[in-house]
Amino acid sequence: MNITFVSVCLLQKNKKFLVSQRPKNKPYPFFWEFPGGKCKTNESFESAAVRELKEELNITIDQNYLHQIDFMVHSYKKNEFIIMQLFLVTKWKGFLKSLEKQKIKWVSKNSIHKMNFLEGSKLFLNRIKSNYYNL
Repeated sequence: MNITFVSVCLLQKNKKFLVSQRPKNKPYPFFWEFPGGKCKTNESFESAAVRELKEELNITIDQNYLHQIDFMVHSYKKNEFIIMQLFLVTKWKGFLKSLEKQKIKWVSKNSIHKMNFLEGSKLFLNRIKSNYYNL
């Protein structure tokens, strides 16, 4: 069994959410996703979120401003599981910049569902739409 731990960050500003498009050189190219990424060996979800946002978007997050709002397990293949921790992020330092050449954009909760997201994000998307997180 293969298990991957992933930090997912829901950056919110002015009632919009930041999404990024996977580049063509990564698995599942051109799908939209929330910023974040895989935890390294023995790395916490929080540390991975801070590191990934710096590496991907050039922003600095204080771990105290990571608000855990959801947790999910998804499987794309038999015996391969992704365990995702979803954080709400409303404060950061620095200016957003796409450091991995991925497209990024701010979208409203009503338009986010029209985008092509990976299956593993669908529960988060449905909960955003239904106002489950009170955002």
